[in-house]
Amino acid sequence: MEQINGQTRGKMLRTSISSSLSLYWSEQKSVLIICGIAVIMRVALPYLGILMPRVVLDQIAAQVEPRQFFITVGSLAALLVVVNYIKSFTDSITNEAVGTVGVGTILVQKMKKMMNMDFELMEDPDFKTVDDKAMKAATSNHAPAMNIPRTLVELLSNSLGFLLYASVIAVVHPLILVILFITSTINWLMLRRARNYMEATRDERSKKFRKLNSLSETLRNPDAAKDIRLYGAFGWLKGIYGAEFASHRKAERKLLSKNMHAQLADALMILLRDGAAYAFLIWLILDGRMTLGEFVFIFAAIGALAGWISGILTAASDLNRACVEMRDIAAALEYPDRMNTGTGAPLPQGDNLPPSIEFRNVSYTYPKAEKAALSGIDLTIDAGERIAIVGANGAGKTTFVKLLCGLYSPSEGEVLLNGSPVGAYNRDEYYTLFSTVFQDIHMLSASVAENISQQPPELTDRENVRRCLELTGLSEKTDSLPDKEDTLLVRAVHQDAAELSGGEKQKLAMSRALYKNAPVIVLDEPTAALDPIAENEVYQRYAELTEGKTSVYISHRLASTRFCDRILLIDGNAIAEQGSHEQLMALGGLYANMFEVQASYYQDSNGEGAE
Repeated sequence: MEQINGQTRGKMLRTSISSSLSLYWSEQKSVLIICGIAVIMRVALPYLGILMPRVVLDQIAAQVEPRQFFITVGSLAALLVVVNYIKSFTDSITNEAVGTVGVGTILVQKMKKMMNMDFELMEDPDFKTVDDKAMKAATSNHAPAMNIPRTLVELLSNSLGFLLYASVIAVVHPLILVILFITSTINWLMLRRARNYMEATRDERSKKFRKLNSLSETLRNPDAAKDIRLYGAFGWLKGIYGAEFASHRKAERKLLSKNMHAQLADALMILLRDGAAYAFLIWLILDGRMTLGEFVFIFAAIGALAGWISGILTAASDLNRACVEMRDIAAALEYPDRMNTGTGAPLPQGDNLPPSIEFRNVSYTYPKAEKAALSGIDLTIDAGERIAIVGANGAGKTTFVKLLCGLYSPSEGEVLLNGSPVGAYNRDEYYTLFSTVFQDIHMLSASVAENISQQPPELTDRENVRRCLELTGLSEKTDSLPDKEDTLLVRAVHQDAAELSGGEKQKLAMSRALYKNAPVIVLDEPTAALDPIAENEVYQRYAELTEGKTSVYISHRLASTRFCDRILLIDGNAIAEQGSHEQLMALGGLYANMFEVQASYYQDSNGEGAE
């Protein structure tokens, strides 16, 4: 656990409070203005409440005229009604709107961060730890970090109330304040002890929460549900979940116990300080040093002062916790990108496209991994060349593609585009050079046309969408849909949405890649679910559609990529063999052996099917 000294803590508090107030000021200024009014009303109303009995008793003791009595008391009563109404209004806004505005804004900011950050950070365990803390801090509109303005209202109103009531009591006798101060200090120390325990165990409790949340997501995931049912794994997973839940609950209960002890100490201190103060007041009135009106007023002020002190301690503790959690949120939102997101070199244009791409002694090691996923890759992909990447599962084929597309930055070495380091280009501008189709194809809850263009309707080229659908053979399907290319997808979101089969989704993804019309085409096993013959036909068709572009195809079926200019076999986290299909077969190495094994399997399968 990171140790925080007083100076660092003070800076953290100021930064977190400033960030929260700036957020609310930019989103809804009126909320902060109402919070300021709420501070005054929360002090004014109870003060008028304890002042009323004194005024009444003093008026009676002075035997004033009835008319004057009713004017004085009636005016005070009317003021009480007005202040009470204003307080009720400002409290409702403070209690309801503050957290709602905060959590909504933070979640939008987190979404923007996740969408715009370096892709490789999303898979980085260090960022996942930071993000888990941020998610826990922004779970709801009742989370402390979402309610810093509300907590400030509590702290400021209690502090203002304390100063007002302490001034009143000090006029009677400063000794009462000394008693109240000593007992309150003891209470504050107990609260601080509970708060320190909470901070010391925060990382550990966050890890337990992350494990529990991960298991919950697995149990709720429909894809995992098939295996859980068919393999009878529910009992086993239930046991794991129960153990993790018990561990998480134990940690939270221990924290709750610390807080309960602090609250018990608070109650005992209230009993001691109020008892001593009231005994002193009773002695003063019996000794004739105080009027009945003053007694009632000071008696009520002492009771209220204890509440103000407790409120200050509680609000200060809550504010500290809120600021710690706000720091967690800020750490996720401000997590630094590693790639160039600023001004970059101009991208190649015209005759310089498609570009040549060079890997110069490139290695990549995943965060926290002991072994490199790829090591010492030296390769030049010429402009317009068709490259196939083959190899066993886990050899590093997808890692290679992510380095190529700029989703990953090399751990060692560099990737060059037309001779210039990729890092010299703006990250997002560099992405425009690539049309990709990955194995996992995700549909947006939008129309077919928008899924292809990845743009809103007003920016979608309808003629280009139609052309791409026809080229990939998906137009027959879209023509059969009620709204053609305007038909919505993802039934989980839209009740009347269309559902596409696996093959149709692959065609839509290819239509998307054709629509983008980037100079470099990358297919990362998007046809893995198809049979070998169907996959070969798709790859051949795609090669025809992307003539003149640099193309990179990944497949674990070697026969599907025979048409490529060059085939790279990745084995042992490096390029083990490279050349055309004929060259690699003549070499008689690992590629030739793998091809012959696969070919014999497919021939046997076809022979059995034909009989």
